[in-house]
Amino acid sequence: MSKEVEMKSPNTPMDTPPVKTVLPTGRERARLRWVTVEPIYVLAMIGNTCTALVRPLYVKDVISESYNYNETSDNHTKCGADQPSNGTSLSDKIQAESAMWLLYLAAASGVPAMLSTIIFGSTSDRLGRKLTMAIPLSAFAIQAAVYLFTVIFKLPLAVLFTGEVLQGLAGGYGLLFSSTNAYLADATSEKQRTIRIVVADMLQYLSGGLNQLGQGYLIKVGYIPSLAIAIGSNVAALVYIAIPLCLIETVERGSIEHQGLRQVWRSMKRLVMYNVNGRRWQMILLTLYVYFCIGQFIGVSAIYVLYGTGKPFCWLSETAGLASSLIWISLAIGMLVGTKLFSLCLGDYWLMQISCLSFMASYLIMGLAKSTAVLYIGTFVGCLRLMSLSVARSVLSKISHPDEIGAMLSIIACMESISFTSSLLSTSLYAATVSFLPPLTFFVYSSITVIPAGMTLALQIFWPPRKTYVEFENPVEDK
Repeated sequence: MSKEVEMKSPNTPMDTPPVKTVLPTGRERARLRWVTVEPIYVLAMIGNTCTALVRPLYVKDVISESYNYNETSDNHTKCGADQPSNGTSLSDKIQAESAMWLLYLAAASGVPAMLSTIIFGSTSDRLGRKLTMAIPLSAFAIQAAVYLFTVIFKLPLAVLFTGEVLQGLAGGYGLLFSSTNAYLADATSEKQRTIRIVVADMLQYLSGGLNQLGQGYLIKVGYIPSLAIAIGSNVAALVYIAIPLCLIETVERGSIEHQGLRQVWRSMKRLVMYNVNGRRWQMILLTLYVYFCIGQFIGVSAIYVLYGTGKPFCWLSETAGLASSLIWISLAIGMLVGTKLFSLCLGDYWLMQISCLSFMASYLIMGLAKSTAVLYIGTFVGCLRLMSLSVARSVLSKISHPDEIGAMLSIIACMESISFTSSLLSTSLYAATVSFLPPLTFFVYSSITVIPAGMTLALQIFWPPRKTYVEFENPVEDK
């Protein structure tokens, strides 16, 4: 609500009542802007993709050196050439050990993020969105710095855990994107909310794809330039948040000292207790849908580059960068074009079903691929994989009271953080089967798609979407 401020001119007689001037709130001023958190999406994704591409390549390089195994420019000749009679090659052993290191690093950041994400995300309804954006961005910059020092001084791989744990304690990308989505929910009307979230996600994926396209070639020079870019992009995002003229705070700070974890608990409890229009079950099914879809994407992404560097693909860094960039660019195109096109004739839940079909077909093709070209085909077939995530977050924000959006989106962020367990499954499964059936992980994740598809079917049957959403009224506060 707008603020009323009493103002009196110095020349006004003493008995004249002061004039009340209505000042717009931060939320109202933010709604007048077309660009708000979009630069944060872009800068954060640039930093993320730099670190994400360096991680598997650097880990594999270090492990290869420990075995005095070197894959140079004639990689296609050497790849798989060390196959012994017992069926387990040195390259397979390196692949398996690299996968286990990636599993440990994912656990180091994912476990603490499960709790920190939901705590920080819920407090954004009172402490402000900008603070909960700045916390994970600061940790990302430090994480990239840890990687940089590890590379420069050739420190043990175990040092990387320092940056991963810190990133998890700061909430990770789950907290960052729940805060940015909450900000977009504050700064948009229900009519424009879905398309604004879709555009923001599209910019995120597009910037990540274009960045990885260049990073694949830059890494040939060394890992240091890529990690320096990761630090710089996160610092630039922090500067953007700190300047009031760039980003307006949408949460009016009240008596913060009287609110804390107790108020966070009350917000979470209220979300579950009040079942207006069946929203409790809608919330449960939609958040589980987000978990499975994000989990499938994260799980396959955790091994995708490592899988490509093994036989029969034998990628070098530039090919790995190109393959990774095609994933993000195709997702950006699919999210914007697919959402806009299919929403003209289909409802929200049908968009979610199309995403499930895209997941299933994409991973099936990737598992059957025997060449890089077929992997690329699988990538483009999966361009609609994440199309529905923006729709799901938008629907959840519409069935929440404005004061509960942060709590609602923090639950989604927590599910996204918990989905790191999917990367543990994929890396451990890949490590166990790389010597006899490397594509098994892709087949498993393709079959898992029936679970989110079934959840969407339940939503379609029991809670068919309405063209207009009934705004949720704030329930009476718990005593």
